Amino acid sequence: MKKLAVIISSILLSGAATAADSYNSISHVGYSDTDGNDTASVDSKYYFSPKSTLGPYDQFEYINKQTNVYGSYADDDFGDTTAVGGEYFVKDFVVGAEYTNSDYGTNNEAYKISAGYFFNPDLLMKATLVENKDGEDFALFDLAYNHKLNSTDYIGFTVTSDDDFDYRAVNAKYFMDLKQGNYLTVEGTISDTDDFGSSWELGSNYYFTKATSAFVTFDKEDNYSFGAQHYFNRNVGLKAGYGNNWDDSGSDAYFANVSLQF
Repeated sequence: MKKLAVIISSILLSGAATAADSYNSISHVGYSDTDGNDTASVDSKYYFSPKSTLGPYDQFEYINKQTNVYGSYADDDFGDTTAVGGEYFVKDFVVGAEYTNSDYGTNNEAYKISAGYFFNPDLLMKATLVENKDGEDFALFDLAYNHKLNSTDYIGFTVTSDDDFDYRAVNAKYFMDLKQGNYLTVEGTISDTDDFGSSWELGSNYYFTKATSAFVTFDKEDNYSFGAQHYFNRNVGLKAGYGNNWDDSGSDAYFANVSLQF
């Protein structure tokens, strides 16, 4: 009987593993109209090893462990921003680099170099040096921890600070498999700066299936948004929503985003 239980358990675990989707590239094409300012954007990230989902097509492990390269471009009525970068993982270490160019009347170039160490697969410490060509240079320090509740559910935390401790932030995310094909995420960020005070934002996604979900977000400044996302198949999805402000109802924002995953 014990051998039979082991065999059945192995079959079930194998079936659950094969049910997960995996991707090497994830790209988005987006458009938003925020109070008369049109923004078009495109971004893409390529992983050198398959990245597996946790059920929903857009949900992955909290701490990335796959080597990747990425790029993005955004253009609005005032200027544009271009970014390229990548991360390389080897044993318990990760190194990364990024270049950003923002052209809003003047070019503002920034270079980032990062290095991190995994104390274990669920605990990562990382330092990032940021050099601004026309601004102040600084360093950021992150400590990310993924607390596994079971084979799927987790609570993830990331604590961030700059080198002078003038900026402090905590991000937390909860992912839960509700069974029967339903999932839930809740994510929030609290930040505090010596110059601008504190802020917070909170958002949640409810998945009716791994392809279809609804979302809502809101923050300390009374901004809010809501909408829905649907994947027509495992490769193509569409996300659309509306945002505004409780105190200034004229701040309309409409946005749409197409996901391409292969």
